[in-house]
Amino acid sequence: MKHHPDLFDARTLQNDTRLLFKLKLLLGTVCAYGGEIPLSKSEIAKRMKTSGYRINVLLQKLVCEGIVHSDDNGKLFFNKFIFIQEKESTNKEDLYSKNFNFFNSDEFLSEERNVQRLVLHYVGKELVYIPGNFRWGYISDLYGPLGLLNIRTRKEALRILEKASKYLKMKIYNDNFQVLSVHQEWLDMGEVYSEGAELWVLKQLKKHRFCCDFLSRKAVWQIAKVMEDYYAKFGYEYATEIFDTALFNIQKDKMRSHNFFKMIYKEENEFTVNEEKNELDEISAYFRAVMESAEINYAVQLSIDLEGINNKKKAAESNLFEDGKLSQKNNEIVEEASKQRESIINRLNHIHYCWLSRVHQDPEWFIENYYRIKSLPAPILEIKQEIERLIAAKNKKDRRYAI
Repeated sequence: MKHHPDLFDARTLQNDTRLLFKLKLLLGTVCAYGGEIPLSKSEIAKRMKTSGYRINVLLQKLVCEGIVHSDDNGKLFFNKFIFIQEKESTNKEDLYSKNFNFFNSDEFLSEERNVQRLVLHYVGKELVYIPGNFRWGYISDLYGPLGLLNIRTRKEALRILEKASKYLKMKIYNDNFQVLSVHQEWLDMGEVYSEGAELWVLKQLKKHRFCCDFLSRKAVWQIAKVMEDYYAKFGYEYATEIFDTALFNIQKDKMRSHNFFKMIYKEENEFTVNEEKNELDEISAYFRAVMESAEINYAVQLSIDLEGINNKKKAAESNLFEDGKLSQKNNEIVEEASKQRESIINRLNHIHYCWLSRVHQDPEWFIENYYRIKSLPAPILEIKQEIERLIAAKNKKDRRYAI
């Protein structure tokens, strides 16, 4: 995950303390799929070298500002992120802000607030660190009631520009200024890279009682690659459920877990990677196969849950009246069962959509698993018909070759 440029808009930084801004940078660096923050509040406090109480207060402020939110299970999510997959070409939507090391340097943090805001705005929001990506600005737009900075006069604006030139390569004219780039000495300090995916995978592995102390980081990244692909194609909720089911299935199957452990529990320098054999790619290929198998198991479990809820709802509906009066308890059971049924139907519909989007990319997998897919309930309908057409076409082709 990458920092969203809006996080660096000078207008949103006006009331940020040094600690609050550092917290925003940290959350953007550790957030993972869907913006989920895989660190507890105490872990965040430890990284920030402050108290849990102060972190709670700051997080509440960020909730009010719409920068973070929590779900019903108490998971914390960071909203100002961009998901970027590695690919050959990029577009405007792929542009993201880098978390440069100089943002957290004592020298930069000791500057007055408006200097910091101006630099962060042009480096993070306007992205002037990209070669050739310069920006023009009006000096009059920096001050006054509607100004970018909370200053009142042109004289103050010129003073801020002069101080900001320590970090930004600029040209200042009578009415305008031009920001050309960031001075190389600051870029040379490097940047803080996202560790969200790695932290998220480790958190899930620990939840399923994997021993992470002896786990190779290279292996973690191979597992993360599979999760990243699922997330990019099918979204947070589905990818997370399948990932969770996959780890559960590995731990439940002794033979499968033994094979997986042999692949991932190695020293960094023990992996064989050459033209003939790539053990790192084998990890991701193996885990992808487990994820695909988990999709079927997940869908089957949902169908079993749906049948159970339908039976519970039917039984409660048949006993709604007792002695001619509406039973309050049975009515509550019916309402709760209806909500649960709708939730499962929605998840089955999402599985159906995901499968339809890739049935022609990997038809063999769907043909091999048709005997299980055809037993799934009503929401899984169109995919069954599509697989039947694939099977018919395959059989016709086989007969033609046999003749």
